[in-house]
Amino acid sequence: MPDKNAAAQRVISNAKAFRDLDYDTFFIGLSKDKSVCNNIEKFEGFEYINIEYPANLKQWLSYLTSIKKYQPFLNVRKPDMVIAYNFPGISLYKLRKWTLKERISLIADCTEWYEANGNIFFRLIKNFDTSYRMKIIHPKLDGMIAISNFLFTYYSKRMNNVIEIPPLVDLSMDKWKSNENSKGTDGIVNIVYAGSPGAGKKDRLDILIQILAQIKEDGFSEFKFTVIGITEQQYKNSFLTEIPLIINENVLFKGRISHVESLNEIKKAQFNLFIRDNNLTNNAGFPTKLVESISCGTPILTNSTSNIQDYIRIEENGFLINTTSESSIRNGIKEAISLPFEKIRIMKDNCYQSQIFNYTKYTSHFELLIRNLKNN
Repeated sequence: MPDKNAAAQRVISNAKAFRDLDYDTFFIGLSKDKSVCNNIEKFEGFEYINIEYPANLKQWLSYLTSIKKYQPFLNVRKPDMVIAYNFPGISLYKLRKWTLKERISLIADCTEWYEANGNIFFRLIKNFDTSYRMKIIHPKLDGMIAISNFLFTYYSKRMNNVIEIPPLVDLSMDKWKSNENSKGTDGIVNIVYAGSPGAGKKDRLDILIQILAQIKEDGFSEFKFTVIGITEQQYKNSFLTEIPLIINENVLFKGRISHVESLNEIKKAQFNLFIRDNNLTNNAGFPTKLVESISCGTPILTNSTSNIQDYIRIEENGFLINTTSESSIRNGIKEAISLPFEKIRIMKDNCYQSQIFNYTKYTSHFELLIRNLKNN
């Protein structure tokens, strides 16, 4: 908190929907920056506190198995409901015991189903924690906020009170306002990637850069690809590859920048480009970058994972790229970036005017969640 990652962006927007339903939300989050921990702060009218992110094995074990750090706030405030965002399995079990004892509703906000990587010790712990949380504890809770249709379908068969809520935004905030100077008229197609690709575990940035090099070899050179979130050296270290010489001048790495700066870069672009492997992690989740891009007024170029296809209207707010082969990816990207600028401008306007991820459109979903709590 307050707005340093996708998790913070999601829970703030959800809290605004609850506030519109006359609920007050207090946030307890984690931070690696000790200087911002253990003080109650305010953001967007909400109080929050950061506690220290676990830094050693003892702290990690406590985080995974204990709720002691949260109990002082829970005991003092005695909430009507607790929403646990991707909470560790054993800690969630203990939180469930406490909420049953106190007759407080416990809701899961579930946005992921990660497949564990790393050494065998880490994989064993992570796989146990994930399976225990997703398959055993979640179905015993009072409700679920599922980020994707995959998770909604899975839990609707196992729980009575599940709503599907993609990442949301509050379009009344200044940072989402349209920038009329970013429609693009210089003949250069500005393409942006903003996020943390995770060495290909999430976004295949390496494939995109190789494909863009091929597109330039084919004779289309009037484009710029801006990469936000990692530096060029981090890219090389993560993907163990170099930038093809032919597009060195077309690719610009900006590293980590503020959320507002990132949104401004997205607004300047004609397209936001990312592709993902079709796997459990990506299908259970939902890309925040898609939500932010359309909300900024920038069309999406991506492939079909999760239930992205429910929101993409071809040639209206984006394109779905066929990733069955390199040639299909190349042709899909080239088709989009070769469009006349007037057509792209219309697509940008379509994105901005749609407001499909404005949190106010989902207030009735949260109202249903609360109503079901009262009826159970």
